[in-house]
Amino acid sequence: MNTFFVHHRSKHHAQNSGYARLMDHYDQAHCIDGKPAIPYKLAKLLANMTNDMYGIYNSDSVLKEFELYKKLRAHSQSKNVVHYLNAERDIRYIMTFKKQFKQTVFCGTFHKPPTVLNKQIKNTKFIKQLHGAVTVGSNQVDYIKERFDIDQVVYIPHGVNTHFFRPNTSLRKPNRLLFVGQHLRDFDAFNHCVIRLAELVKDLSVHVVIHPAYQKKIVSHSCVQILTDIDDCLLLKEYQEASILFIPLLDSTACNSILEGLACGLPVITTDVGGNATYLDGTKSMLAPSGDYDCMITEIIRLLDDFNVLQELSGLARLKALGYDWTIVSEQVRKFHSSITSRVS
Repeated sequence: MNTFFVHHRSKHHAQNSGYARLMDHYDQAHCIDGKPAIPYKLAKLLANMTNDMYGIYNSDSVLKEFELYKKLRAHSQSKNVVHYLNAERDIRYIMTFKKQFKQTVFCGTFHKPPTVLNKQIKNTKFIKQLHGAVTVGSNQVDYIKERFDIDQVVYIPHGVNTHFFRPNTSLRKPNRLLFVGQHLRDFDAFNHCVIRLAELVKDLSVHVVIHPAYQKKIVSHSCVQILTDIDDCLLLKEYQEASILFIPLLDSTACNSILEGLACGLPVITTDVGGNATYLDGTKSMLAPSGDYDCMITEIIRLLDDFNVLQELSGLARLKALGYDWTIVSEQVRKFHSSITSRVS
């Protein structure tokens, strides 16, 4: 059986981060990344002729569809699985040729929470032709089934590279908070809490790893250091030096930064939204109700004041992350592929 992964990688992800790392642990996976088969200007023209109500679609999507179509034609006599790594994008005209590939099943992984999907995909014409779907958030399953009329929907957690992202307790800095990323981050909560914590915690330091375009959203304060465009090694060092990962969120499914923080043995303080509770179950990490800034502040101070509790939570975090290692997650995806293939055949 041939497995074709339609690749997408967010530019802000570190080399060892992101869902595309699934392919590193999936034997004999074929990557569809949009190798140029037509002039770029033509791809851009074709993309501009499409309607964005069906999901994200651009010139790269056009190139991916050309490449995928050629691959499926070449393997038309074989059983194939096409897996869109980001099902919010790239799914379009290949679905009109689906009947030509009767031995091919189409599936995809959804990353966005329902609130975002409602805005990004207003017409489900193409998405609903998937044979199956993977969600990385437990809060997506029922929504995907009902909204897109897909029967075979499973929750398989997002993975993390636990060999790269690992603890180094010798680097830990006292009273160091770490905030990473920008997608669906609750900057109002973060800024409010940091200003108050700076008054209450002696020698507090807050490191923020963020895309340059978003750094103005972070409060300007002497305790805050902003880092942009850093490499993987420096990102790892930031996780290893921190005492606590503090990431308030507006919504979520899976959060790369939370997974990487867990893998580095960081207690997590975040918001009780989306899939966070599932990912942090058993870690004793703190999930605050949305808007409850005092709750976050109180918990941060409690943990920073208790070294033994921090050590306990660090061990629980690392243990939890090991269950999300890509070797485990990729095997779950492989079993899902076998399941939908047997049901469609």
